[in-house]
Amino acid sequence: MKTASFFAFVLLSFGSMLSSANADALVDGQTKYKVASVVPLKVNAFPLQDVRLLDGPFKHALELDRQYLLSFDVDRLLHNFRVTAGLPSSAKPYDGWEEPQCELRGHFVGHYLSACGLMYAATGDEKIKQKGDALVAGLAECQVKLGNGYLSAYPETTFDRLENEQKVWAPYYTMHKIYAGLLDMYVYCDNQQSLNVCKKFADWVISRNDRLTDEQLQNILRIEHGGMNEVLANLYAITGDEKYLKIAKRFNHHAVLDPASKEEDKLTKLHANTQFPKFIGIARQYELTGENWMKTAAIFFWNTVVNERSYVIGGNSDSEGFSDKKTLSKALGPSTTETCNTYNMLKLTRHLFCLDPKAEYADYYERALYNHILASQNSETGMMCYYLPLRSGSRKFYCGAFDTFWCCTGTGVENHAKYGDSIYFHDDKNLYVNLFIASELTWKAKGLKLRQETKYPDEANSKLILICDKPLEMCLHIRRPWWATGDFEILVNGEKQAISGNPGSYAVVTRTWKNGDSVQISMPFSLRTEGFSDNPHRFAFMNGPLVLCAEVDAKKQFPIVVAEEGKVLEGLKPVAGKSSIFTGSPDEFRIAGEKDFGPVTLEPLYKLGGDRSYQVYWDLITPDQWKEKEAEFRFQWERVKPSEFVVVDKLIIGDEKNELEHKFQGEKTSTRSFVGRKWRQFDKDGWCTMEVKVLPNEDHELRISSWGSNVNRPLVEVLVDGTKLARLRVEKQPEIFYDAIYPISADMVKGKNTITVKLQAESAGSWPNGIFSLKIVKKSATDK
Repeated sequence: MKTASFFAFVLLSFGSMLSSANADALVDGQTKYKVASVVPLKVNAFPLQDVRLLDGPFKHALELDRQYLLSFDVDRLLHNFRVTAGLPSSAKPYDGWEEPQCELRGHFVGHYLSACGLMYAATGDEKIKQKGDALVAGLAECQVKLGNGYLSAYPETTFDRLENEQKVWAPYYTMHKIYAGLLDMYVYCDNQQSLNVCKKFADWVISRNDRLTDEQLQNILRIEHGGMNEVLANLYAITGDEKYLKIAKRFNHHAVLDPASKEEDKLTKLHANTQFPKFIGIARQYELTGENWMKTAAIFFWNTVVNERSYVIGGNSDSEGFSDKKTLSKALGPSTTETCNTYNMLKLTRHLFCLDPKAEYADYYERALYNHILASQNSETGMMCYYLPLRSGSRKFYCGAFDTFWCCTGTGVENHAKYGDSIYFHDDKNLYVNLFIASELTWKAKGLKLRQETKYPDEANSKLILICDKPLEMCLHIRRPWWATGDFEILVNGEKQAISGNPGSYAVVTRTWKNGDSVQISMPFSLRTEGFSDNPHRFAFMNGPLVLCAEVDAKKQFPIVVAEEGKVLEGLKPVAGKSSIFTGSPDEFRIAGEKDFGPVTLEPLYKLGGDRSYQVYWDLITPDQWKEKEAEFRFQWERVKPSEFVVVDKLIIGDEKNELEHKFQGEKTSTRSFVGRKWRQFDKDGWCTMEVKVLPNEDHELRISSWGSNVNRPLVEVLVDGTKLARLRVEKQPEIFYDAIYPISADMVKGKNTITVKLQAESAGSWPNGIFSLKIVKKSATDK
């Protein structure tokens, strides 16, 4: 028995060694890669398997994500793939962007595979691996049934439409997610079947595009296509087969990449998240080929986005597009900072840091990780945001568990699985501590365990404990954050160290380290403001690494900061016993016409959740200006404040009980979810009717809530009791929620208690003319 137990232990250990084999392209000794980087990386990441999170906000986020991943039914995830392949499926498909009618169906399955691989590496949870393995096996069956290497949740004819320039969403975008998921299951979970499926799939892409000229393929790349140029380059590195590098390069979208290679910023008005994966792809290709134009383009893009096109939280884009950077302070719509963008920016940052380990890259990584990625997760449910809006009065909208599956749900399940991948970096002699996150690192090659104990950012310090097999000569590089302008201090075994360098650099401690050595890092937070370059008087508050916000009433005016230049911070007082929470007096935070407005409380944005509306950006005027403009502010508010009206009846979209009460009927119409709100879409000739209450012999308004668009959209006809009332059309309006208002005269409801409203789509694809709410209202007495 002892001998058998010993061999079982050896086999278990060997299996563990296999599963922790270096798989990350930025990790040295990449055992799964046949092609190494031709460009020497100055530092390497550690395998995700070698970093374990300890108690703190990041581990909490990871655990919520782990439970979410475990809650999925593999058969439901496979349903659309099986139907497409002609295999039987009795499972109920998931809703939202994974429902059978959605052209992006299947994208989340790819993200789910990646998340399973990352989560298994981060935790060692075998149940997660089993989920991923079962999903790979199911996809392999679908691929075999299809017979030509193709694999998707929608038919191959989708690509016929793409190549014929017909309307289609983003098929290669979805392809990329599936490819990346398959590769991640191979590199993190040692799933050989996953690699085999991926290679057959890639061979299909090659054969599909061999018949196209480069010009034809470049035309196709105008449609969002994810990181096809990255994942195919990674497949080349894993297999050593040049054909995958060749096709990866054909997926480089030169209309966007070439200007950046010449250091020309041509990003304004482009869809933001379409662009990020292109630059991640060429950063990866640069590592594999050494072609300098790729490096130039990737670095220029990073510098432009981070330094000229980002908001205070490190996120970017407004209504999913790059706004004019010369007027960025005005680009504060209800859908700023798409979470996918920051997911991708952190991937690009990680590549660039390994090429050149500058503290600037790590500073950005911390800013975006705390204030956007961590802030995008509901700390109670684990659900995630599509956008993290920065417009005053916004609140966070989270995805549903099984009824949305936005792109940011997909990147979200990956985000919270891989927090350990960029805390530490190294070369042969140097260890870099980039992030202050409670964690334990195992550096096997050096016989070192490093335990980082910290309550950061609730406390402005961190402690490193070294456990060495033997004395180790090493340079320890500890990031001194850009905001750490105070008494930054490092103690080794209680002795203060003489350190050089300024904020935004590394403090280096070189010595022969022994078992039990400790390093205490103290970095007092600095309270400050950060304004827009185009309007310094519109700014946000920060404390240390954290962006602060205040809860506000979205139905009222928002406060303005009234203070002399350079004295904004004097009115803020820290709240005793509470980390990074401050109060501002009514003398400084003012609302026009309100004399009893209470104090403002500032708190970290990442901690604020639920249905609380908040304010991140503030406008500054001097006390003298306030005297001149208070009446003007009040007048402007009276003009734009929401009208007071009495709601006579309201249809709640997607609420089965409410729709039943309104005798709802319809054909070719279905409900979906967008930024936390249900909406109803129409296919060609789709329609719906509902019976709503009215007040006899009274004037009313029919208010239909829709989402604006920057392009013309198809029409929806509105009828009342069979009489045409209006045609609902979105004509290049801003991408915001708005109410289309249609008067209903007293004569139309004479003697009636109810009316029947019918919505009839005139053509296919009525998004975003989808209906978010429908109300019958009458003006209040005060508004008449």
